[in-house]
Amino acid sequence: MAQNKSEQCFNCGENLKNDENYCPNCGQKNTDLNISFKELFKDFASDYFTFDSKFFRTLWPLIIKPGKVPKEFIEGKRLKYIAPLRGFLFLSFISFFLWGLSFNIDPVFKSPEELNMMGDSLKNEITSSNQAFLDSINQESGMNLKIIPDSSTSDSGNFGNLSYLFNKKNSPQEIADSLGREKGPFGKKLIYQFVKIYQADRAVVRRYLMGNLSIVLLFVQPFFALLLKLFYFRKKDFYYIEHLVFSLYFHAFVLLISIFLFFLSFLFEIDLLILWVFFISLLYLMIAIKHFYAQSWRRSIFKSIFISFLYFSFILPIFIITYLLLSLYLY
Repeated sequence: MAQNKSEQCFNCGENLKNDENYCPNCGQKNTDLNISFKELFKDFASDYFTFDSKFFRTLWPLIIKPGKVPKEFIEGKRLKYIAPLRGFLFLSFISFFLWGLSFNIDPVFKSPEELNMMGDSLKNEITSSNQAFLDSINQESGMNLKIIPDSSTSDSGNFGNLSYLFNKKNSPQEIADSLGREKGPFGKKLIYQFVKIYQADRAVVRRYLMGNLSIVLLFVQPFFALLLKLFYFRKKDFYYIEHLVFSLYFHAFVLLISIFLFFLSFLFEIDLLILWVFFISLLYLMIAIKHFYAQSWRRSIFKSIFISFLYFSFILPIFIITYLLLSLYLY
């Protein structure tokens, strides 16, 4: 069914002329109320495939020409590229979703039943490992938990209050009430959270922790951009937002290469996958900085190494550790 032009915009009520195809006030297309299947499909295709086409048009130059996409974006050539924040969020969602499916967390503690089935040497090794972890808990909470074998039943593998702590038949609240009676609200909360996480399904905890790491990486972006701003403060034509655009596109590449290596690991055995991501990202950063900031190779390499050192040694670990502690405390 052909659609005729109307004299008034149905979206905002603006009066329209017959030759106006779009409303000058809100931008809605000037048509009558009839909706055809063709128009419905065109609207869907326009919204959906515009994102796809921009995304794939951005990928190739982002990969093979480091620094080109952010440079052209700040120069005003923005129609053919996906916006930096949108591309970053899309890739971060895909990346952390995939890593969340494959990331395995081995249990730190063994149950008393498992300890009974192991040999004496392995039992001692696990006991030492558990006691070392308990020492860190004691230091933070002021508790005095330790592995105390029950003299009357030492051969049966009963490890005193450690056995009580790791017995999943006891609820987290019961254990916290019993062992944290004199430790105050904070110490009691620590015991409760520790037992709750220990008793939870490993896959659930894994998905919980990995699911929000993309938010951590998003919060890191302003600090990485600030780091770039400090190293290139003499670039008077570069405001803070230009550095932020570079940061978003750079991290989009890091996420993209992590996705690629994730799938590649299914075909080939790749050891130290994180190190591969790090070294590829460092090499990419050197080239991208050279082209984006238009400085010599010597300065670009030196600044890239120094920026990477500060970023991976201080900024990123601080955010990740803070996130993990806060997440585990609020789990």
